[in-house]
This record gives sequence, structure tokens and C-alpha cells, in this order.
Amino acid sequence: MDNWISHYQQLPHADQRTQFLSTLVHHYTEVFDATQSGFLLLDGQLRVLSHNQLAETLFGFVPRPGDPMPQPGDLFEVDSDADPDGHDCILTRALQEDRPLSTIQTVRRDGERHWLRLTAIPVTLMADAQVLVVIQDVSAEQRLQQDVVQQQQALEQARTRDSLTGLFNRRYILDELGQLNALAKRYRSRFCIALIDLDHFKGVNDTYGHALADTVLRTLGELIQDELRDADISARYGEEEFMVLMPETGIDAGISTLDRLRRRFSETRVPGIKRSLTLSAGVIEWQPGLSLEQLVFKTDQRLAMAKYAGRNQVCGDL
Repeated sequence: MDNWISHYQQLPHADQRTQFLSTLVHHYTEVFDATQSGFLLLDGQLRVLSHNQLAETLFGFVPRPGDPMPQPGDLFEVDSDADPDGHDCILTRALQEDRPLSTIQTVRRDGERHWLRLTAIPVTLMADAQVLVVIQDVSAEQRLQQDVVQQQQALEQARTRDSLTGLFNRRYILDELGQLNALAKRYRSRFCIALIDLDHFKGVNDTYGHALADTVLRTLGELIQDELRDADISARYGEEEFMVLMPETGIDAGISTLDRLRRRFSETRVPGIKRSLTLSAGVIEWQPGLSLEQLVFKTDQRLAMAKYAGRNQVCGDL
């Protein structure tokens, strides 16, 4: 390339330089066509000097020498998450910083989303600096990447979430309990553990069937998510049993939160079920010296006390 530029600069006549540049551009047009890439050669003021046919196809317009580099919005609808400054910014920066820069523009044609990668490469084919814009349609690559991300999210969802209620599952919340326990041991931070159980759920199942019983579970799951803070962690712990972890929460606040949930659930009517529904809950505050198994066992004891005392209540250590 340096030899070609040197040869160009030594040509004595303007028409010879023009012919040489035309031959050089033609050569690079063949190269870019072979690699399925469009290109635009721009001068230092970002005006079009030359381009290939594929650039017309990808951009959807016919550039004319001397025209300014068009904005994506001039050619097609720019997607809402596209960077409005990404286009001109990399062209100007590539010239200023004298290094290649790249961006991906998200666009829509006829309602379908496409992705174009624009790579700006500073070059010097004549006395002034120019920028070579390489355009590649990377839609297939982007869609594949999105599919991979979605599959990973679906796998993570299946690994950590209960498919019926959308809450976390037993394995996930026990891992979280282990982490909270470790933090509490180290920093003496407080947290509460609660176990929630639907009262007489077997009777609901036997009387109304599995479909309505599942609706009851989903309803309680939604109330739990609505009633708890973002920092709290909730999971479906068993068939009709739920666990809640409340970081930075003392026993008074923990009992108050669960009792508020209990009242809301008792006031909620599930379509198709004529009787009122209730829950019982046990709550404890973290205590030093207890293992994870002991913490869960002690919480379960409080739940059993709530059941034994007549159900539809919250039992905890005060």
C-alpha cells in the first residue's frame, strides 16, 4: 500500500492521478465484493468519493461523489435502541485518533430488524486524510447471539425458578440462605426466615381439582411478590409451602410483614373457589451458632405451632 501511495504522489499530472485512483478503487471494489462487504470512501469532510454496489444495497440509496455521508435515519428507520450519535461519532473519531473504529447500527426495513456493522478506517490515498467505511450485514450473527442469550436465560430460569408460581425454587433459596448465614456470622447482620403453608390445601385439591389448586398457588405467589420488598427473596419450598428470606430485618418487622400477607390472602377471592382461603406462617430471626438445618428446623417448628394453634396466624419468637 505504501508503495502505491508513493507512486500516486509522484505522478506529475492530475489526470494520471485520477486514473490511478480509479484503478485502485476498482481493485478494492473487487476485494470488498468478494468478501460480501460494502464500502464507502469518504474525504476528510465525510463526503462520498467512491463506493461499491453492495453499499447501495445495504444502505438503500445510491451515493453520488461529493454527497455527504447520509445519516442512518435518512435512509431507513433507526431502531429505538440504536445510538443516534454512533454513526458520525466513529467517523470523526477515526480521523481524529487515526485508528479503526466500529459500531453496530440497528435498523428496520419493512418492519424487520437488521443490524449493520460500520467500521471506519482512516486512510491516506491522496494528500488529505480520508476514511474508508466498511459496511457488513451482521443480522444473522446478531440473531444467533440473541438466540444463545435467550436459551441461556431460559436454562437459568429453569434452574432457579418454579415454573408454576414464577418464584425461586427450593435449591436456589437454600443457596441464598447459606450466603445470608455466612454474612450474618461474619458481620452479625440480622435477617429473618419465614415458612408459609396453605391451610387445608389438600381439601382444595380434592374438592376443586388440580387446575384451581394451581391457581391458588399462583395467587399466593403473586401476593408474596407484591407484599415483599425487592431485597427479600421468596421461593416455592414444597407443594404448598413457601420460604421467605428478609435481609436486614428483625423479628418484629418480619412478623408484621407475614401477618400483613396473611390478612391480604384471607381477603383474596380466587375465581371458582367459594370458600375463603387462609395461610399459616412461622418466622424466626437469625441466631448465631445454628446450622442451616437448625435454622430451617426452628422456623418449621414455629410454622407447626401456628398450625397447632388453629391456623390462619403467624407464629414467631418475640
